[in-house]
Amino acid sequence: MFKKKYAVFTMDVETFGDTECIANHTQSVNVDLMDGFDEYIRILDKHGIKSTLFTVGALAPKIIDRLKSCINNGHKLALHSYKHIAPMDVDEDTFRKEIQKSKRLLKELFNTDIIGFRAPYFSLDDNRLNILKELGFKYDSSHLDFLKARHTVALNLKGFKECSKDIFRNGDFFEFGLSKHKIFGNPYPISGGGYIRLAPWNFIKNIIKQYLKENDYYVFYLHPFELTTQKVPILKGLKPYDQYYLQYGITSYGKHIEQLIILLKNQGYSFVTFEELLEIIHKNSR
Repeated sequence: MFKKKYAVFTMDVETFGDTECIANHTQSVNVDLMDGFDEYIRILDKHGIKSTLFTVGALAPKIIDRLKSCINNGHKLALHSYKHIAPMDVDEDTFRKEIQKSKRLLKELFNTDIIGFRAPYFSLDDNRLNILKELGFKYDSSHLDFLKARHTVALNLKGFKECSKDIFRNGDFFEFGLSKHKIFGNPYPISGGGYIRLAPWNFIKNIIKQYLKENDYYVFYLHPFELTTQKVPILKGLKPYDQYYLQYGITSYGKHIEQLIILLKNQGYSFVTFEELLEIIHKNSR
C-alpha cells in the first residue's frame, strides 16, 4: 500500500490510578506517576518524533499545560474516553454521550479537532465503532485482536476492507490496528505496553526486527507510569501478576524504547502521527 515504511508512536495518557488493577483495588494511591509522560516526550523530541496522544478526557484539564506544550510542538491529540473505563462495560447510549462530552471538552480546551480514538483496554465492538464514525471521528486504534487480553473483544470490522496489514478502511473512516507477529505459531502484540516491557528484551527485539522487515506499518504505545522515575507503590493484597506488571522493566524501558527507535530508523521507517498517516493514505488514493 505504501511507497515508504511508517511508524506511529502513541501514548495512552492516563494516570497510575487508571491502571485496571489499581482502579479495582480498595487501597488508594496518592501518586499519578505522570512524570513518565514528560520522559516519553523527552525521548521523542530527542529523536524528532511527533506522537499521537490518546488522552482521557477527565484528565485533560488537570494536565492542560503539558498537553498544550506538546500540541504546540507538533504532537497530536486524540481521545481515550472520558474516564478510563472499558467501553464494553457501559451501554451504547452512555458510551455515545460520554464520547460526545469528551470530544467537545477537548475541542474547547485545545482548539483542535479531535478525530481519533482509542478505547481503554482496547475494549470496543462494531456497534461502538460505528458510533465513533457517526460522531465525526476519522479513525480508531483499538483493534488489538488478542482475545487473551482482559476486556478485549473481537472487532469483526464488518464493511471494512483491509488495505494494508492491520489497516482497515470503511469509506473515509479507518481502523489502525496494533501490530502483531506470530510467536510459536500464534499472533502476539508487539506494539508496546506490557507485551514488550515484560518480555525478555533480546527475544522480543528480534521478533520486532523480523516483523519490520516484512511490513510497512508499525505502531508503538505506552502508559506514562511505564517511564516513571518514581518508586512504583507496592499495594497490599494485589495479585502477584498485577504487582509484576506494575514493577517489572520500568527502569530499563526508556533505554529499550530508544533502541527500538534506532531499529526502526535502520529498517527505513519514517515517523508520523496517525493524522499524518491519514493524509498520506488519501494522497496515495488519488
